[in-house]
Amino acid sequence: MKIFYLIVTLLGCTTARRASCQACLNSVCYRREIIAEGIKFSGQLAIDRPSNILYFHYQNRSQDYTGAFDLDNVRLENVHNSGFSFGLAVDQATKDLYMTGVLGLYRYNPVKNFTELYGLKDKTIWHLHYEDKLYYSEFRKKGIYTFEDKKSKLIPGTEYQVDDFVVDKRGDIYFMHNFSIYLLPKGGKTAELFEDEIYYLSTDKNGDAYFVQPFTRAVYKMNYIHNRRILKELGAFSRGSAFIVVFDGDNDIIYYDGTDKKLYYLSPTANKCAVTTKGYGRKLKKIVTMNVDK
Repeated sequence: MKIFYLIVTLLGCTTARRASCQACLNSVCYRREIIAEGIKFSGQLAIDRPSNILYFHYQNRSQDYTGAFDLDNVRLENVHNSGFSFGLAVDQATKDLYMTGVLGLYRYNPVKNFTELYGLKDKTIWHLHYEDKLYYSEFRKKGIYTFEDKKSKLIPGTEYQVDDFVVDKRGDIYFMHNFSIYLLPKGGKTAELFEDEIYYLSTDKNGDAYFVQPFTRAVYKMNYIHNRRILKELGAFSRGSAFIVVFDGDNDIIYYDGTDKKLYYLSPTANKCAVTTKGYGRKLKKIVTMNVDK
């Protein structure tokens, strides 16, 4: 990805100041660049990693749009024949974008610039995820489903009201229910409590699962040691709330900050850093500060 120094908004462009250390990940200091501000954002983020096209829903002057932001060329366009789209997911192989309307599931082909109703026309979809296939959950309904060949199939063991979920490269499903994270291992029939904490969930370009703790701003990656699943702490954000996180084609983080309502891109610097904590108690009950070595 090109590193750019412009604040791109729906109203124009202005010069951005370089931030010092907005996140410390793997002892590397990251600065953040604003992708978009001045919009009313809602729903998921999705990214076409080979092309570095970021998709998101926004509202401007009471009109709904699905934006397609070219991260390399710093250009915003809108998805053809689309409006409100809460759920978003991209098939990285075909580049097709799947998106949900008030009702129904839609598919957008960026090569043909064509949007079509793809199915589930009587359902309100809450969340989409694409790993080896398309997964979805319904608004205020129980269960996670796969959708293949225009057919839905409930995944046994996910009969919960699901607020957020990801499917990692191993086929394991992590989902949030009642402010806790549950795990359904691939091939399993019963989900188990994994962490009784709130996490925002994401997967990177390799299909590895990431967990972001909103209160401490800490970032964790799933590690597998002797077939055990262990959260490895990578670092933390220095401010704000990384409410929704995706990884681009270079495996750098793009996120929506729930505090100031802006979209950001994190780029690494040459500075080293360390995350320190204050307070006692469980590992997540901490206040994050940063020491930066230039």
